[in-house]
This record gives sequence, C-alpha cells and structure tokens, in this order.
Amino acid sequence: MRIEQLLYLIEINQTGSISLAAEKLHVSQPNISQAIVSLEEELGVKLFNRSRFGAVPTDDGKLIISKAEEIISKVEELRESVGHHAKELTGLLSIASVPSLCLSVLPPALAIFKEKHPGLELEMLELDYQQIKQEVLSGNVDMGLIAVSRQYEETNKQLTVEKLMDNRVMACVGKNSPFSERTSISIEELAKQPILLNSDYLIEKLKKHGEPNILFKLGNSEAAKRVIAEGIAIGFYTELGLKYDPYILTGSIVALEITGEDMDVSFCSIRLKNRHQSIACREFTKELKSIIATNESRIYLPQHACHS
Repeated sequence: MRIEQLLYLIEINQTGSISLAAEKLHVSQPNISQAIVSLEEELGVKLFNRSRFGAVPTDDGKLIISKAEEIISKVEELRESVGHHAKELTGLLSIASVPSLCLSVLPPALAIFKEKHPGLELEMLELDYQQIKQEVLSGNVDMGLIAVSRQYEETNKQLTVEKLMDNRVMACVGKNSPFSERTSISIEELAKQPILLNSDYLIEKLKKHGEPNILFKLGNSEAAKRVIAEGIAIGFYTELGLKYDPYILTGSIVALEITGEDMDVSFCSIRLKNRHQSIACREFTKELKSIIATNESRIYLPQHACHS
C-alpha cells in the first residue's frame, strides 16, 4: 500500500470519476486505474462500482476511504509540523465567502495575514451560499464563509460548521422614502412593499406575513444599491456588511431595524470534516475572529435614527 494509492482513492470519491481524478491529480487514467486495482487485490475487497456514469464506492470502499482520509490528514499534519519550525507559511489558502464578509471584515483580515505570511498565496472567491457549499464539498477551497439563519443546522455529515458571529439583517430604504425618518419597520409593512431580494431564507420569512412583492433579484451589486437609493425598492443587508457602505455613510440609504420577526443571521465557517485543516487555515481563522471581535459594534445610523 502506497500513499499515492490513498490519494487516488480519496480523489475518485470526491470527483465520482477516475478520469476527473486523473485530470485533477495530473496523472494518467491508466495509472490511477491500475493503482486502484492493485489496492483492491491487496485488501481483498472491491472499492468502487464502475460504470459509464462514473465510480461509486462500495460499502467496503466507503469504510476504507474514511480511513484513508484519516491517514492522509495525519501525513499532512506531520509534514506541516516539521515545516512550521521555519515560521514561514507557504502554499495556497483558498477561501469562498458571502458578499457581506467580502465587504467588511475579510479584506483587513487577509491584509494582516498576508503581511505576516508573505510566502503564502491567498485566493478569495465571492459566491452565494449554495456555490460556497459546493466549492467546499468538492475540495476546491479550504474554507467557506456563509451567512445562515441562527437556527441553522448542517445536515451534511461531510461538513464541519463553526459559528463566527451573529448579525442583524437590516431593511434598507432610500433617503426620500417615507420610512427614512424612522428607526424601524415591521415585517408586515415590508411584506406590502416592493422589495429587492436574493435570499430564499428571507423570502420564507416574508411569506409568513403575505405574498412578498419581489421587484428585483440583483444580489449585492452596485445596481442593487442604486435601486434602493432611488426609492424603487427596499433591500436587505446584514449590519456588518453596511458598516462601511458609502451609501449608508453619505445618507443615500437608511438602514432600519426589522420588527415582528427574528431576521438575524449567523456568519459561520464551513470545511470538509475529513480534510486536514492546514496550519494556514487555522491561523487565518484566528486572525478573522480577532478582526470580527473589533467590528461587532452597531453600524452608524444618521443622527435622527439614533434614538428609539
């Protein structure tokens, strides 16, 4: 049994295909196929059921893949512990994040981390929740940063979830909106207004109080902010994502607290449970938590909205 056989085993399981695993690992398909056949002969069990649709692990295969992941994780940990004595982190750390964090705490955390570890290459992707989850499950990124309801429970046993912080979701209106002089707006009122949404979670919240009038689905784009500022629709953003938003700071958009429904979300990190968590990943998580701890104060609201 060789280490590369275990790596092939894990990659075939993740991609569901010998050819895709070969492509990702930059080895020939016949080499991987022969390595798996040799491993099956050595262990005396069939590891995959192969068809033109791909390769699916057998029950014995699932058990052995789980053990292989543990072994590879320990090997990577051993290699890192030896290399870490030099105090210089190298390699690639890839992160996929929701826009709220990309616009707030993530850039300063990445800047500080990069300054401390100049030899480490950083990659950041701005994606939505489903895309982030898929990138983590496929092993394309080391860590995902998501925003979910506070009652969220991950059902996928392949993932490890760690809560980073809770945050309020705010309703955002233009400065000329009849709601702009207020500090809050009820969920019942929101259900009757033209709104801008891209979250199934928020849609379900609003549906409890009527059929929402969804005018646009523009995400966290510049166009979305312009639509809100012009008073065409009401949008929804986390408090953290609005903290340094120029539309908020200039008063073009006003953020209102939402009453009558728990609209808070939790920012969480997700990663593959059986994938070794690198030193770089652990150290960056510490840096991110430190930045978050200094940014948990309320967003700045215009003077008229400072009193309840």
